[in-house]
Amino acid sequence: MDHWSFFAGLIACLLLWTLAIYLLHRLSHWRHRWNPLFALHRAHHRKPYLRSLPKPARPRWPQYLLWFGDWPSSVDVWINMSLPLVAIALAFPAFGLPLLALHWAYEVFLSEEVLDHNPRVQGAWTRVFAWGDYHLHHHAVPKRNFGLLITLWDHVFGTARNPPPGSALHRIEARLAMHPKPPPAGGAGSR
Repeated sequence: MDHWSFFAGLIACLLLWTLAIYLLHRLSHWRHRWNPLFALHRAHHRKPYLRSLPKPARPRWPQYLLWFGDWPSSVDVWINMSLPLVAIALAFPAFGLPLLALHWAYEVFLSEEVLDHNPRVQGAWTRVFAWGDYHLHHHAVPKRNFGLLITLWDHVFGTARNPPPGSALHRIEARLAMHPKPPPAGGAGSR
């Protein structure tokens, strides 16, 4: 297989994967008592992404095993993002295995506070990639911006809404101003 064929196959599998995760994410928002994806994904939306300014940190060791702190959050990622890619890797190993490596590296080192839920990620990048302002707008308006990784499928299916740059950051700052954090225990002069 030449380089161009490999690259074309890799892009085709990436598009197939992002379409699958878009559809699963959208299904995860379908509120129905028999929809286990809704119950799992609801835990993700309960996290305080729009209530604080994240400070990206080094991954903790469980993240290397794709464990994200609790069962609902971890299983949500495994079903909605990892499982479709495992199916693609089984069907097209030459393309799926590099994408699995990319997915692992993204989830461990770049997702959450670094890109996905970082309100400081704004502008032109968020027109193509479902990061920062774009994804946080989904947390504010859950019927929009279902794309994970890329925004293409939101544009294709009419669910894209590009928020004004900095809108997530403004919402967070407004909430912090309304509900400031209490001072640390022991008062300002304690050690």
